[in-house]
Amino acid sequence: MSYAEAAERLNTTVEAVRLRALRGRWQKTIGNDKRPRIRLPEGWSNDVQTTVERRERKARNGGRTSFERTVDQALVTALESHIKTLQAENEAFKEQYAAAEARAERQAAEFAARDAERLAMLTAEQAKTEKAIAAFASLAERLDALATRRARPWWHRLVGA
Repeated sequence: MSYAEAAERLNTTVEAVRLRALRGRWQKTIGNDKRPRIRLPEGWSNDVQTTVERRERKARNGGRTSFERTVDQALVTALESHIKTLQAENEAFKEQYAAAEARAERQAAEFAARDAERLAMLTAEQAKTEKAIAAFASLAERLDALATRRARPWWHRLVGA
């Protein structure tokens, strides 16, 4: 029979039948249509029926035994308790986050106050600097005038011309 016919008879896929034939070294020939044909081993069809029946039985109860259901319930209980623990931790983290935000806002306000204070100090220093620059400019002008008076010959200074 072809792989497709065997897959239908075995209630599986064509690829699964092809791989099973390779593993089990089932007899294989090429037909006139150049397609491979396989021969199922002796007694294979009986095993297939019991396998199909087992699959159907297994599918009816969801594929789980009573022990697996118990384990699943224990797992669910453990996971629920873990979820509660994580929620409690989440609340604690929220409180810590709120406290950190409050600290950050306080620090931002302190920094803003410091910046305003430093800006005021800088403005005062700039005013002092401008006043000193004006005084030095005035002094420089007076020194320049004195230097020009001194550059004259001494007799002009005596005469006042």
